[in-house]
Amino acid sequence: MKRLLYLDIIRLIACLMVIVMHAPMPGVAAETHGAFLVQSSYFTAPCVPLFFMVSGALLLPCKEGVSAGKYLKNRMGKIICPAVIFSLFYIALSGNWQSVWSIPFSAQGHGVLWFVYTLAGLYLLIPIISPWLRNASKGEVELYLGVWFVTLLYPYLCKVFFVNTDVTGILYYFTGYSGYFLFGYYLKNYSISLKWLVPLAFAMLPLPVFNKVLGWNLDFYSAFWYLSAPVAVMTAAWFCVMKYLFDRVSVYNFLTQISNLSFGIYLLHIFVMRQLLWNWWIIQEVDNYYLQTLIIVLLVFMISFIVCLLISKLPLSQYIIGYTTRNKK
Repeated sequence: MKRLLYLDIIRLIACLMVIVMHAPMPGVAAETHGAFLVQSSYFTAPCVPLFFMVSGALLLPCKEGVSAGKYLKNRMGKIICPAVIFSLFYIALSGNWQSVWSIPFSAQGHGVLWFVYTLAGLYLLIPIISPWLRNASKGEVELYLGVWFVTLLYPYLCKVFFVNTDVTGILYYFTGYSGYFLFGYYLKNYSISLKWLVPLAFAMLPLPVFNKVLGWNLDFYSAFWYLSAPVAVMTAAWFCVMKYLFDRVSVYNFLTQISNLSFGIYLLHIFVMRQLLWNWWIIQEVDNYYLQTLIIVLLVFMISFIVCLLISKLPLSQYIIGYTTRNKK
């Protein structure tokens, strides 16, 4: 299968967004820059949806004729071992060894690992939805995505209507990150006009400010977070713009390397950031909060990349960071 550079670029952007989101240091300085923190979190919220969309674009539908067991063994093996190893690593840092027994059921050691569990759940869906997807028309996929998008409007609809959002709700089984998974497949194979998508994405940017100034009283983590319509629109814009710019460009080795190591970078970045850089006196002495955040972002990315690159050259590195450079030509 031909490697698509724009998917590598999207992974790189998503990696940087995750680091930017987590980079600002807490404390007195953070309290005086609340507006900056809210807006930067919102602007980088497409990071997680982009990761899911890239996975959907690459994996859906799975190859016909491959058994579900064989497929899942191959896919799960790439994320389960790294998830367990990093769970144990973060548990060791916290000293809460009792949480080890909960590893099969929920993220332990650090909350950042939730992403791996969600991704594993989406992998379980692939052999189930792939037979349908191989025969589904564009309109049928759009119908599913349209219903899913309605669920992203729930935080706003609830202000006007009585909406049942729990397990008995009519659209409950259309909610969640599976929509982004399918959306990635859709945008890889079909196009959305940038003439209206990009302006619409820009129109989404000031919404948290309007929420504050106009007194809408919408909860930030439901109305402007991963599973919200504004973030879905911004995510689609990022995906489509990168596809438009880089779809016919040759693969650059450096960008490909970053993409291959992106899973490891995601798993490692929070340790580099919060255990090393946040506690480094040189970083703490930077007076300008914005400059401090930028320095943290750059250093976290560079250090995480270098460490993951070194790990990738070790035996069994695929079980640590999900990728290895050994035996690759």
